[in-house]
Amino acid sequence: MTHRFETTSQEPVKDPMLSHAAAIADAATQLKPLSHSTSQLIAMNASPNVSTTDLVNVIVHDQVLAATLLREANSAASAASDSISTVDAALVRLGTSRVLSVAIRLSLSGQMAAAVPQYRLSEGQLALLSVTGSLAAEVVRERSKVSLPPELSTAALLRDIGVLVMASFLDAPHLLLLDVVKDAGTPLSESERMVLDANHGEAGGLLCQQWKLPESVRIGVQYHHDPAACDEPVAHGVFLADTVAHLVALRTGGGWSHSTPDPSTIATSAAALGIDADALDAMADVVIARFGDRNTGLTL
Repeated sequence: MTHRFETTSQEPVKDPMLSHAAAIADAATQLKPLSHSTSQLIAMNASPNVSTTDLVNVIVHDQVLAATLLREANSAASAASDSISTVDAALVRLGTSRVLSVAIRLSLSGQMAAAVPQYRLSEGQLALLSVTGSLAAEVVRERSKVSLPPELSTAALLRDIGVLVMASFLDAPHLLLLDVVKDAGTPLSESERMVLDANHGEAGGLLCQQWKLPESVRIGVQYHHDPAACDEPVAHGVFLADTVAHLVALRTGGGWSHSTPDPSTIATSAAALGIDADALDAMADVVIARFGDRNTGLTL
């Protein structure tokens, strides 16, 4: 069987793991691009000279984003004591990384809301998986004894964005083969590599490169199923956020967690961040409570 990822493109590959990066990049162009305001915020985030005024000037011209940030800043989960009504005050309260995460979530909300039958995700489940993981990343960062970048929540939000790309390669024969490999007990990311010579983490990492997101986001997304492969704290953080999101799915009776985290990797990542693995259940409780305080338009 010939893999559909094969390509004759001479486009340079930035990461040697992505042996079919050009084909993935071609598939990624079929996704709806990020909104103009989100792209501007990403570019500003990479600039050392950006000011709060510059960010506010972008946000105020996106009414949906501005309203969402004000609502988020005034939510109980933000520990808001005094009500605020201006974008600049919301930016100060939330911080630029959380603002960027909200902007990306809004920009991708339509695509994340769609069903991804190739991964047995029904309508809205990818969005739920993403948002819950992002909230879990906040809790992981708060509990970690190791410094984690503020972009951790963005990386956790986008950790499974690659399934939208990979799904375009999973025709009926590939889906059948993927099911056979998974049913034999092979983890999802390894099954994808066996069938398509790439996995959704790598596809998502390439998307992060194309969108010019911070390198910490790209690393967290690309290695979220195999954090020991790069041994960067952000990868361990995203993996644990994914683990907590899985526990939330189990706790709430949801079928939206498409893979079960490996226990040995949980132990390794928890140790790497100085987090007690036995505390993950309690962290899931915190995420459930925090989810209830956020107006995401989703229901656990």
